[in-house]
Amino acid sequence: MSGDWQHALEIHPAGWSFPVGKSWIAGWLVSRTGRAPADVRAWVDHRPFLGLCALPRPDVQQAVAGNAHAPAAGFSFLLAPHRGARHLRIEVCDLGGEWEEVAHIQISVAGEAPPPPSEPAPDYSALLRQLLQAHRRRPGARLAALAFEVVAAHRSQPLDTEPNPPFWGKLEEPTAHGRLKYGRLTVTGWLAHREHAITALTAVLDPQSPVPLLHGQPRRDVSGVFAELRGSEHSQFLGNVDLPAGMPLPAALRIFATLDNGQCELVFTRRFRPSIVAGAEPALPNFSGTLFARCALALHRAARRQSLPTTGFISSARAAFSAYRDDAPRAPSTTHRPQPTVDSPPSTGPLRVLLATHNLNLEGAPLFFLEYARFLAAQPGFSVHLISPAAGPLQERFAAAGVNVEIVDLQAALTAGTAADFHSTIGSLAPVFAAARYDLVVANTMVAFWGVHLARKLGLPSLLYIHESAPVRRFFAPLLAPSLIPEVETAFGLASRVAFIAAASQAVHARLERHGNFRFMPSWIDVAAIERYTAANPRGALRSRLGIPAAALVFANIGSVCERKGQHIYIRAIELLQRELAGSGVAPPPRHYLMVGGREGLYLDSLRHDIALRNLANVTIVPEVDDPFAYYGAADVFVCSSFEEAFPRVLLEAAVFGLPIASTDVNGVPEMLGPCDAWLCPPGDPARLAAAMRGAMEAACSGDRSRILRAKTGVVTRFDARTNLPQHLALTREAGPQRP
Repeated sequence: MSGDWQHALEIHPAGWSFPVGKSWIAGWLVSRTGRAPADVRAWVDHRPFLGLCALPRPDVQQAVAGNAHAPAAGFSFLLAPHRGARHLRIEVCDLGGEWEEVAHIQISVAGEAPPPPSEPAPDYSALLRQLLQAHRRRPGARLAALAFEVVAAHRSQPLDTEPNPPFWGKLEEPTAHGRLKYGRLTVTGWLAHREHAITALTAVLDPQSPVPLLHGQPRRDVSGVFAELRGSEHSQFLGNVDLPAGMPLPAALRIFATLDNGQCELVFTRRFRPSIVAGAEPALPNFSGTLFARCALALHRAARRQSLPTTGFISSARAAFSAYRDDAPRAPSTTHRPQPTVDSPPSTGPLRVLLATHNLNLEGAPLFFLEYARFLAAQPGFSVHLISPAAGPLQERFAAAGVNVEIVDLQAALTAGTAADFHSTIGSLAPVFAAARYDLVVANTMVAFWGVHLARKLGLPSLLYIHESAPVRRFFAPLLAPSLIPEVETAFGLASRVAFIAAASQAVHARLERHGNFRFMPSWIDVAAIERYTAANPRGALRSRLGIPAAALVFANIGSVCERKGQHIYIRAIELLQRELAGSGVAPPPRHYLMVGGREGLYLDSLRHDIALRNLANVTIVPEVDDPFAYYGAADVFVCSSFEEAFPRVLLEAAVFGLPIASTDVNGVPEMLGPCDAWLCPPGDPARLAAAMRGAMEAACSGDRSRILRAKTGVVTRFDARTNLPQHLALTREAGPQRP
């Protein structure tokens, strides 16, 4: 018994005297405060071994915790101690990533056992990056302790499991490097049983949130080889599992099978390290050479303490420093300093402006550009022309605002394999626009970086608006050939001005500034338009039009339904909130959950699957709409579940509509809303989002409008289009040609 954890070691060698070879250690762990074990680790002297944990032990859970449905208590190890080993320590890690020792035992090992194996030097560059990220996540922890854990996590020997007969199957994803896309792990494979039908498969990363997998899909290659297995022709399984923030690595995915006789067994365990293919990596701390030196020293000492060779440490540290210098955020040095002087003042007369955007979809950045273009086109004498490589529903709105729209073919440029091919394609495009004698090119989002290069070919100044808070190299890795990524970075320096609508975005890209060309320019919201809309559209009338019951409590998640927006986390949070409210004895009004902005595709299909598996009949996915204001007006609570958001206009709109807001606290969100204005939580955490949603719901039900009023007042004061759009016009003139 140690600290918060009660435990028993039920299976072990007699007298703790280990024979040659492998031995099982098994038992149970129960937290007095209800914590769930996320992982277990055994140290044989200085060698770490990972085990299996969160195994069902309803007998112990009922007897010790008083609840058979308490966090699963079983654990086990398969150990092969080396000759001469004297100590066995067992540790448990909770979901917050904190390791705690629960047992320390004196052992003996047969003299014929092999000595401890030698270990090669690890990739210290990768470990240094992990240590920097760990420091960012837990800045109050000692660097020595964090470094020790980084090294131990690298060295720990995993214990994976495969199905034992009469089960047969294969876990195909994840591999040892699990693909992670905005916090989601793809899980695929097949499983069948010789005698029984499999009625359910459940995946577990977070022991408190098991995830049902879709099982029973056709698998002809399996049935052709294993025809004797029951259900082999429909043995495919698939699903997505969220990786909780702070989960110790390598993470352990466990899959349990339930048979038609009610028996439940562990069939797969797979240890993996996340390979992030989309979404934010764990954040790095702000760039500091001193901090890096301290981390390097702490890691070197931790490696020596665990008897790892330090061959190549210096060269690895140099590589890690270079990557840290390139990728770490920096406090913006240009936000408040005096702006550089110019030889002559900007023009105060009309301008001929060529706008370049990446698409014309109903998304935040193109909508931002629509309002910007409309404002420019309304200025006396201005002419505005827009080019885009893709058509979209906003095309008619731009035309109605007095903006000429042209779709240009940029396929060859954006798929070019070399920088020379890219520049050749952009160069061939330039003569098409030279005759119009534009004064300025304005490019919207860094995906439209090509607009800056086009301006260069035309000999024109340019203004580049940045909406993204992801570093260039990570953002474009899946989108462009490696040789084109430096061309994106070059665009930041070539642009006459680079405008950031969020200071957080400016910090991410600070190293790319050249000649003081970065500017922080807060975005805007058309407050007057929203006020006119709410006056003309009473809430009851909107609900009647949308088919929403008048008495329902409505949560609305509005915006493009895509993995970056985290609607899969929203669904998990809904499930948790529903469960919590059902067990609370409180009888809130009937709840209705909306997702507005659905686009057909694999992600939308996966959301429908998640909703069906969780029996969430009160969740509705609404396709993209021309009038999203109707859903704001009909809602009681607004929810933003995004993983990345430079400066989400949906939050500005929700605040002006007077909705209580539950949102992830990412990128530019803290610049518009603080904890006194909204219920904020980290991204990718369904439990914390559910808690934020409950807080916002309780405010809506009780009539507490304190945060709502603060949020609306702050947004109207700082982001009203009537104030901010003229500032963007001034920046446009500053970026444009200088007149004598």
